Amino acid sequence: MIRKISGKHSAQKINHLHVNGAEVTDLSDIVNTLGETFSDNSSSDHCSTSFKSYKQNAEKYSISFTSNNTETYNNPFSMDELTNAISKSHDTAVGLDSIHYQMLKNLPDSVMDIL
Repeated sequence: MIRKISGKHSAQKINHLHVNGAEVTDLSDIVNTLGETFSDNSSSDHCSTSFKSYKQNAEKYSISFTSNNTETYNNPFSMDELTNAISKSHDTAVGLDSIHYQMLKNLPDSVMDIL
């Protein structure tokens, strides 16, 4: 537990899966088994008839991924919005950047301006 709290926890290596009473140990077989399971779970076979109909109708329309970057999430934000968001954050596990929320919460104003 102390290792996890201090950030020294390393992910455990997956050695095997138990599938239908059999043990899967080869890495490529594990990957394929997980892929097949995800594919099966997300297939339309598990959906209601009304959802299948809705899905089939919705898939007739193409999706446009073009953008002029005027979406609200692309708008500049104020210093108040930044400090408010950081103050409401909870101490969770750090990301790939290894920056803790406590570090952000205690930044001096000069560094917050840069951020």
